[in-house]
Amino acid sequence: MRLASRPAGGRPASAHSVPLRPLAGIAVTLLPLLYPALVSAADGTELKEVVVSATLTEQDSRTAPASVTIISREELETRNATDLLEAVRGAPGITFSPRQVSGRKTVALRGLEGKHTLTLIDGRRISPSDDVVGHSDYQYGWLPMSAVERIEIIRGPMSTLYGSEALGGVINLITRQPKDRWIGSVSISGSEVQGDEGGGGHNASVFASGPIGERLTLRVTGEKARNGAIAKKEDRRSSEIEGRESDSVGIGATFQLTPQHSLEANWNEVREQRFYDDVSITRTPVYKETPYRNSYSIQRNQGNLTWKGKFADWKTQVRAYQSEIDIQNSRTNGVSATRPQNMQDRVIDGFGTIKLGSHMLTLGGELREETLRNNGLTNGKDDATHKALFVQDELPLGHQLTLTGGVRVDHHEYFGSETSPRLYLVWEASPEWVIKGGYGHAFKAPTLKQISPSYVGAEGPHTFQGNANIKPEKSDSFEISADWRKGSMGAWATLFNTEVEDLITYKLLSVSGGRRSYLYDNVDKARIRGIEGGFSWDFAKSWSWNNSLTLLDTKDKSTGKKLEDRPDQTLTSRVDWKGGDGWSVRAGLEYTGKQTTAGLPLPAYTLWNGSVGKQLGKGFSLRVGINNLTDVRLAEKSPNFGYAETGRTIFATLRSDF
Repeated sequence: MRLASRPAGGRPASAHSVPLRPLAGIAVTLLPLLYPALVSAADGTELKEVVVSATLTEQDSRTAPASVTIISREELETRNATDLLEAVRGAPGITFSPRQVSGRKTVALRGLEGKHTLTLIDGRRISPSDDVVGHSDYQYGWLPMSAVERIEIIRGPMSTLYGSEALGGVINLITRQPKDRWIGSVSISGSEVQGDEGGGGHNASVFASGPIGERLTLRVTGEKARNGAIAKKEDRRSSEIEGRESDSVGIGATFQLTPQHSLEANWNEVREQRFYDDVSITRTPVYKETPYRNSYSIQRNQGNLTWKGKFADWKTQVRAYQSEIDIQNSRTNGVSATRPQNMQDRVIDGFGTIKLGSHMLTLGGELREETLRNNGLTNGKDDATHKALFVQDELPLGHQLTLTGGVRVDHHEYFGSETSPRLYLVWEASPEWVIKGGYGHAFKAPTLKQISPSYVGAEGPHTFQGNANIKPEKSDSFEISADWRKGSMGAWATLFNTEVEDLITYKLLSVSGGRRSYLYDNVDKARIRGIEGGFSWDFAKSWSWNNSLTLLDTKDKSTGKKLEDRPDQTLTSRVDWKGGDGWSVRAGLEYTGKQTTAGLPLPAYTLWNGSVGKQLGKGFSLRVGINNLTDVRLAEKSPNFGYAETGRTIFATLRSDF
């Protein structure tokens, strides 16, 4: 089985799998020698990292009832991250899923696909596009990194709080909030890719926030970026990686109505152009190759109005927001373009938290209407209404034990109801040890294309039809973890097992004149289990070493074979030095293990990266570096990779903070 949006070909995948039982024993044996890969604590200082995505209430990330990674503002700047993919790569549990077009890839959590990871902005869902628009990765460009304070990654099922899509987990972008004084930053960066195939680009961003009077605060952000397309070495008529140009703007305001009540409004808009070269091949009536330029115009926007208030012991939040993405395609030399597509989510949600005795209760609900405009639908449009209620209880049991339980009931206009329970236990065994684990159920609702019987997609070589009887994809997951810290050393390791059923793929209906017709249906089942772990060591003054490792063992329960496009191992390791006079140095590697695609083996590869930073005084800083030092090109390792990595790239960023 290939949990992807295209028919798989080739011979079956190998049944070889990672032997997890011996690895689990090794992990437990080595636990006292390891330390968590805390991506936001490169200096080794033991400061509490606050996370809100795990429970909707503030928690210490170490003792939160979930597997949590936090990527701080400082870390984003050190990484020179210009988009969400660059920001989260190398984090525990994260791999990339191929999209088969112009180098695109999506974020996969714990071996599940990109469509099973829910992306949020301050807890607000964005319109998920990768399962609606074929071969796309458009869900990662909703917010410039200059507007982000930190990124919270929750690994594991989170449908109890967030509903559909959160099988693998959630990625929540927490935006920078105004302070009691005006602050801001301006940055300019440029990059150059080695070779003469193209690439390279530039980025300029600005952020500012602060008070106006005693009750009003404002924040503004803007970004302009461009990256050139990179041609394939073997055929320069086609692009290996697409080019991009984008303009982003955001504005927000918070008005303090009273000491207990506030009103917040935000608007973010991104206009992006994607472009790449390709060759169209027709075989009838005669063989013909037609080079052409493929361009996409993508417009995203999200606006929200949020009220926060306190009533006696209640803390409450109610908000209304809309997310919209519009995609238009054009092609040169007479090659037919794909249909325009527009997706909208209109949401009203809210929750309240109250402490009753030793219980911390959270009650909430959501009303969401999603709309898809596509000419493959009857009348060119369809929509669906989602309704949900949820409850969560955080209960101290004594002896440093805390039990967090919750349940959410979602009702979908077409397929009916889905109930998502979750139970998680945390034991703070000692100042050094935290043991935690739990169970969670999650689901993903079918897209409007998949569930609408009126949908017929016939733009490519195949025809796909919607199915009114389709059911949501579901998962049940268990995990247990241990975290140890003492002085400058420590360790963490997590074991997890996920059973997935009713996975949506398609079954063949007919073949006519070489054209195949498929019907979306619930066909596949899968099992994914693995180990996540990490260690870090502040081994000398100003020096730190951080590492994370993910091992996956996957199985298609329909065929008994491994799931495709899931590397058996991923490893990230880096060394940081922070010296005097504002100097800092980083060197690291990212290893991606062997995997299969379309029944064919793909080799492992390693990317080496390094950078040097310097504080220049008066708020200015400079960082220069090299990514992919050894110039790894995936197409040279195997022509079967469904995504690409940019070749050796030199970059420089000048930043001013005020």
